[in-house]
Amino acid sequence: MDNRDKPQRVADYFVVAGLGENSKPTDIDKLGEEVSSVLEPITDLAVIFKSLGERPPPGYEWIEKSPAGFPADLNHGSIRQPSCFLCYKRGSDKPPLTDIGVLYEGKDRLMSGCDIITNTPYGRPANVNNSGGSRTYITYRRASQQMAHTSLAVTEICVIVASKGEKPPHAFCIIERNLNKGMVGSDVYLCYRKSLSRAKCITYHADILSRFPEKDYEGFPLPEAVPMFCLPLGAIIECWPEKCQHPLPLFSTFVLTGASGQKIYGAAVTFFEQLPEEKVTEEMRVALKLNDQSMVAHTNKCICILSHWPFFEAFKKFLSQLYRISVSAQQIPIERYIANMMLDVPFPSPQRPRILIEMTRYEPFEISQLYHSPLPVSGASYSAMLRHLGPDNCLLLFYLILTEHKILIHSLRPALLTSVAEALTNVLFPFTWQCPYIPLCPVALNDVLCAPCPFIIGIDSRYFDQYDPPDDVTSVDLDTIMISQALEIKPSASWKSLPKKPGKVLRDRLMELYYQLYQLYHKEKEGEYDFCVLLYVFNIQRELKMTCIISIQEAFLRFMAVILKGYGSYLKPITSRPTQETCDVTSLFDLQGFLKSRPSSHQKFFQQLTITQMFSRFIEQRSFVTSQDALLAFFDECQEKLDSPKPLIEVDESSTRGGQRTYVVTPPDANIMDKGKIYVYPTFPKLDTKLFERDNQATPVGRPVMTPPLSPVGRRTKQERAQSILSAKKNAGSPVQWARCLLAECYSLWFIHLPAYVKCHHNKAKALHFAYEILCKMPTKGVKLTDEVCFRVFMQLCGQFGHPALAVKVLFEMKTQGLTPNAVTYGYYNRAVMEGKWPSNTTSSHMWNKLRNFFAAVHEFRKLGLVRHHAREGK
Repeated sequence: MDNRDKPQRVADYFVVAGLGENSKPTDIDKLGEEVSSVLEPITDLAVIFKSLGERPPPGYEWIEKSPAGFPADLNHGSIRQPSCFLCYKRGSDKPPLTDIGVLYEGKDRLMSGCDIITNTPYGRPANVNNSGGSRTYITYRRASQQMAHTSLAVTEICVIVASKGEKPPHAFCIIERNLNKGMVGSDVYLCYRKSLSRAKCITYHADILSRFPEKDYEGFPLPEAVPMFCLPLGAIIECWPEKCQHPLPLFSTFVLTGASGQKIYGAAVTFFEQLPEEKVTEEMRVALKLNDQSMVAHTNKCICILSHWPFFEAFKKFLSQLYRISVSAQQIPIERYIANMMLDVPFPSPQRPRILIEMTRYEPFEISQLYHSPLPVSGASYSAMLRHLGPDNCLLLFYLILTEHKILIHSLRPALLTSVAEALTNVLFPFTWQCPYIPLCPVALNDVLCAPCPFIIGIDSRYFDQYDPPDDVTSVDLDTIMISQALEIKPSASWKSLPKKPGKVLRDRLMELYYQLYQLYHKEKEGEYDFCVLLYVFNIQRELKMTCIISIQEAFLRFMAVILKGYGSYLKPITSRPTQETCDVTSLFDLQGFLKSRPSSHQKFFQQLTITQMFSRFIEQRSFVTSQDALLAFFDECQEKLDSPKPLIEVDESSTRGGQRTYVVTPPDANIMDKGKIYVYPTFPKLDTKLFERDNQATPVGRPVMTPPLSPVGRRTKQERAQSILSAKKNAGSPVQWARCLLAECYSLWFIHLPAYVKCHHNKAKALHFAYEILCKMPTKGVKLTDEVCFRVFMQLCGQFGHPALAVKVLFEMKTQGLTPNAVTYGYYNRAVMEGKWPSNTTSSHMWNKLRNFFAAVHEFRKLGLVRHHAREGK
């Protein structure tokens, strides 16, 4: 969907999702059944020397094998050393372990809060170093008694023998410290995986508890799947100790894709509330083992905003403040704050690019106009992608997505999933991902991972507590920065699978930007500033971040422009009556000619690229009129700029800084409420529709979405307007050149107003042929056009009034004058040829023309025969 077609509303819907009155348990956790699939955290570690007769203590399990089947001996490969193994114990009777480490005695200092395993359960020293030098011990850190139930804890441990080629299993963190420091012995490392330390729970399907507005917008109903995406793990009931620390609210984002391809952005804050005692049934008590009076049942709830625009930062601040308001006494009901955000906040525009929202007078936040860039607007965070993945991993995923592989991205931070997935799909420009795309996938929809087609799926890492990903999926762990490639990718892919020269240029540029981002965020964490310079520093850092983001986009855009350079010359225009095969990619594009023009050393890459659905869709969009025409025309201009020092992406500085024009939205007025009344909410309330009503506001602020009427006057694109102004400035110094420039502008203006002339003319065909004669005579008058608006307007009219043959003539005339149609003009040409009514081969006039041509040809042959006969007689 084009940005101009999107509703100019900051937010569309406000939703509260959670455990409803009629919510049903999921198929995974049936009500009344004990949840045994939840893996209990590790609470204790021990070291034993098995060859010395030591055995695991009661309740402990020992790690006997490595993931590849080698003995998990910590002294693996050593000579005359006892076999040493690690044991662990699971449970919920004490706080779990949150970290594991390796300490080199004499070189390292024990970190605060950590303990050392100094002895085995049998009293022997627990030194795991096989050499006679310094000793090596295993350390751990235990959580506090008041830890929140959503804190991370160690749930799995394994031992790998790196010298045997073993690598850490997926989603495991490796402790980069070799346990064997002697001259003889294998390289042995400890690995562990963290997950949320959760109690037993019951999972239900989430429902919508409240929404605003209650009625759907015309053309955009509230999606039914919203509760599932608000709570991807479902509506959960858990029991915690009464003195347990309450977890902080969790922010997440998601993207819904409509039937027409439009993206709907969601921002959500999830929190836990105490479940009222009257709602706890006997079946729940049995399933949760609520026999202890010190245990209290809690359930999760989510507040969410849906919008056509990715104002994620503003939505996060609004939802966080709204949650804080709900847990404290207020003179204003919470419904007024919601109505203030949904109805009173105008959409940013060039006249008021910065909207300052004072939800409370102490913590205002702003919504700024999205920076003016020719690239499509999205919820991507390019800086997060580069910071968390690094240049090499970014390029590896870029290659895998370009060649349409199955990608699974997971993390324990749900907000990171959407921002990284959006960035990975947007760096494909001018391609558009055509396969399943769910940046934050609910666990209930995990069957999509078995789809036989390529996909990009993001999922919570807790999915791996119960399931293993399919072997044909490439898994990306954003928490450990680990990528496990699918088994079908042989040999393993890397950034070197990309075309060599442009790939190296892209990698070098990303390395520079990665270092800049590291420095920027490092200073941001450690910097201490006086209050007087804090705002100045913040603005400077914001501009530097924006510069890095644009540079990342431009680096990928330059790569795509280089590898596709000259593709336009292989487009095959439709020059005859269309048939069923006309719309095939092979009929629209000279694929073999394009492949022959690419470097022979990278034929495999280009063959993989050209068989993707993205490439086919790109050729179709480039050949016909679509909402992507302006973007594709911009990409063609980028290819023309490759040899010049000009940047490919030129951003309007005034729009990025927001200018000095700020519109302030004041908080709700407490004077219009009942004086003395205090609103207190034990839980986030069900919204009261009566409290939304106000005398001075009935409809949302912002201009209504209306389709503008078709103008009888043609228009230049933004780039053509800029090019026209540049040409005028260039020729203004020479009288002769200035006169020719004005003459060309006169012709352009005449053709721009041609639709109005044809519309008023009684004989449309005669008017079009008259305009075609003028078009052909322009070169004889010395007219040199600066753009192709004349030809584009003509082709639009040919399509509108059904003259496809005339459109073909205009295309050939355009090429004769040395102009190559851009994406917009080319799309209108093919539309005119495809949708126009071609002269039928069975009409009487056509048949008489055939007969006339036949007799004319016979007459000419007879004349030539007579001439030859007389010539022979003359000899």
